[in-house]
Amino acid sequence: MTRSGKDTPPTTGIGAGGCLVRLGWILFGSVILLFSAIGIIRHEGFLSVADGVFWAALAACIVLRYIDIRYLKGHTAGGDPATMVHWRRYALMLLGLGAAGWGVAHSISWFYS
Repeated sequence: MTRSGKDTPPTTGIGAGGCLVRLGWILFGSVILLFSAIGIIRHEGFLSVADGVFWAALAACIVLRYIDIRYLKGHTAGGDPATMVHWRRYALMLLGLGAAGWGVAHSISWFYS
């Protein structure tokens, strides 16, 4: 209890940098992947700047998740401490889904061009 007699919530101690890292791989990376996929669909060629942004954002998400687990004591969605096994699973899943999404975006682009 504090001096005011109220309980204080537990803190994770991640700080602002840790919060930005988590927001990076959870939120910002997903948004960038979505908008770059839309850019791929709207482009009439096979490779464009949107492709580079897509793969750079995907790689950044994987690196940020690694930093989160390795250095910032990241957690799973269930609240358990994340391990490198979780990171490998995340990286493989994101690569697989990213490649599928990239292929779908190019298929849609080709179909409508």
